[in-house]
Amino acid sequence: MPWYLWLLLAAGAVVALAAIAIRALRLSRRGRRFLALSTRTKLRFGRALLADRHTGWMARAVLLLLVGYLALPFDLIPDFIPVLGQADDLLVIVLALWLLMVVVPRDRFEAALAQAERADAARAQG
Repeated sequence: MPWYLWLLLAAGAVVALAAIAIRALRLSRRGRRFLALSTRTKLRFGRALLADRHTGWMARAVLLLLVGYLALPFDLIPDFIPVLGQADDLLVIVLALWLLMVVVPRDRFEAALAQAERADAARAQG
């Protein structure tokens, strides 16, 4: 099989995995609530989790690795490739969020969401 068909097959797999991961995330209440946040509020959520003393080292590692992956100029699939470059980033973000939902206790996750939402509401009011 020619190389470009392998590339097309891999691209389809990445896009399909990203779509499945987002669908799975939308099935949970916490996932829907997180996806409804603005980008700035999602960053506040991450900061709230990092600042929480009760957040375990695994959750902190996931957050730091996610930020590091997104900040690096190179990815699994370079961003200059249309659709696929962003699809792999989306897949990594969704998988990291799923891992956070598994690793972080429900009450800590909810508290970080509430803290981020309150900060966003306060910012919007004044």
